[in-house]
Amino acid sequence: MNPAHFLKYLLSGLPLLSTLKEYRLAWLSKDAIAGLSACIVSIPSVIAYAELVHLPPITGLYAALAAAIGYALFSSSRHVIAGPDAAIGLLAGSAILPLAAGDPARIVSLAAVLGILSGGVLLLAARLKLGVIADLLSRPVLIGYLNGASLVLIATQLGKMFRIKTEGEEFFELVFTIIAQLAQTHLPTFVFGVLLVGLLIGLARWFPRVPGALAVCAVAIAVSFAFDLGSYGVALVGSVPSGIPSLTIPTFHWSDISALAPAAVAIAFLAFSDGILLAQTFAEKNGYEVRPNRELVALGSANILAGLWQGFPVSASQSRTSIVDSAGGKSQVAQLLVAVGLLLFLFFLTGLIALLPKVALGAILIVTAFGMLEVAPLTGLYKIDRVEFGIAMGVTLAILIAGVVPGIILGLLLSLISVLVEVSRPDDAVLRRLVSDGKFHHCMGDEEAESVPGLLVYRLYAPLIFANARHVMTRIRTLVDEADHPVKWLVIDAQAIHDMDVTAAQRFAELHRELAEDGVDIKIADAPRPFLEELAKVGLSEEIGRGDFFGSVKKAAEAFELTYGPKGPRATNMDQTAGQHR
Repeated sequence: MNPAHFLKYLLSGLPLLSTLKEYRLAWLSKDAIAGLSACIVSIPSVIAYAELVHLPPITGLYAALAAAIGYALFSSSRHVIAGPDAAIGLLAGSAILPLAAGDPARIVSLAAVLGILSGGVLLLAARLKLGVIADLLSRPVLIGYLNGASLVLIATQLGKMFRIKTEGEEFFELVFTIIAQLAQTHLPTFVFGVLLVGLLIGLARWFPRVPGALAVCAVAIAVSFAFDLGSYGVALVGSVPSGIPSLTIPTFHWSDISALAPAAVAIAFLAFSDGILLAQTFAEKNGYEVRPNRELVALGSANILAGLWQGFPVSASQSRTSIVDSAGGKSQVAQLLVAVGLLLFLFFLTGLIALLPKVALGAILIVTAFGMLEVAPLTGLYKIDRVEFGIAMGVTLAILIAGVVPGIILGLLLSLISVLVEVSRPDDAVLRRLVSDGKFHHCMGDEEAESVPGLLVYRLYAPLIFANARHVMTRIRTLVDEADHPVKWLVIDAQAIHDMDVTAAQRFAELHRELAEDGVDIKIADAPRPFLEELAKVGLSEEIGRGDFFGSVKKAAEAFELTYGPKGPRATNMDQTAGQHR
């Protein structure tokens, strides 16, 4: 391969190299501050997210390190920081725990396998150039998912707050377990947990620039050291290993693959939906473009590396990304410096985690869950569209009753069904001529408009495909039959019919022949090329005839009036037909 071509190929495959090629030394100080700030803030959060998957706290750091490296290498975004995420961690935990049957070693292996599977789904989507898959997760589904996941997340952490042993991830089972065992609440743990939750809320309200999770962990460790909380029965994280593990392929059973596949697909959807939205938001703010398929590759690589590094599935982090942006970060170098900071912590500072009370992690996750709740958007959906509100509530209830993975799968199905319903019943209109300018419009207000006797002008606001063809053809027949005057010309304003499949073309051909037998001529106005090409494929362009195509509805109406107007050659016949119609 030509060296120049190879370099171009390498630069396109690794956007980081393109960034480094154009990197300015003036950016380094800002990237350093941004990267180290994000690293410091992320440490307590990623440790807490490991708890969601019922993994040792150190695995949160492993996953964060792997995500920082894997994402920075391949991402076209210069600001997004990848790592463990509360919603993704909860989804992963709900899929893993039933398979692990309480075996800690199996939990570690299954979490790694799920990370690799999720990454594989993302890479396959990138290979097939399916960057648009994120659009399948509609806003109502995401609102419903976040609300359901938030409530489940709160329920899973109540056990830490009361120091009551709970099992599983089912919302109602967890709540009933807590209620039934309230008498066994460990008072020192509960009081300390409530104080930490209050501290988090207070910091968020009055000192929003202070990283709450970091501050709470620092306070909790200091109090634990000063008052020896462990001697009062407050559970501590305990000793954690230093350094990093070697890259390994996790052990698994082949049956685990099929069992984890639905969760892997759901994680891939969620990770990419959040990731591309975040990347596009900050790219637009900072004046550059991101490539969706590159983001698929970056997230896929981050997940695979996290799995090989004994971590768990990861996604893009809005909070850490916002920190990088607010600190003036300029490039992916900031994320590489996040990785450097995590490495230093893993080698030299993991001893600090040993004194961290577990209730502090529960407090962080509970406050995080409340922050994830989408109450205002849900209220907005109720006011704007009751159907979409129903979809959001349906997803939330499905998650609370059946679990996180079934809930998100139901959400995807509801999104697809709602799209099909909308496509199968597209908007349309009968156009009328404005007296003011003689042009045909879809009149909805007080415009003074008129209909031309014998002329029916129909506009479809959608592509004509198999899903809506029967409905549209039936609709046209009804309009022709119910017209005030016998229809001689049916003019179809085709400007919005940018696509037509074979099924729809065949149904259109049937309609054309039926109306022709009834003496109704079909004319086409303002037709786009794809529509014309499909007519030609089924032989309709010749059957309709070149003279039946017009550049605009106005020109078609003028031709109609030349034929059927007061002085037109066929006006008499039309008058006779009108009399018979009356």
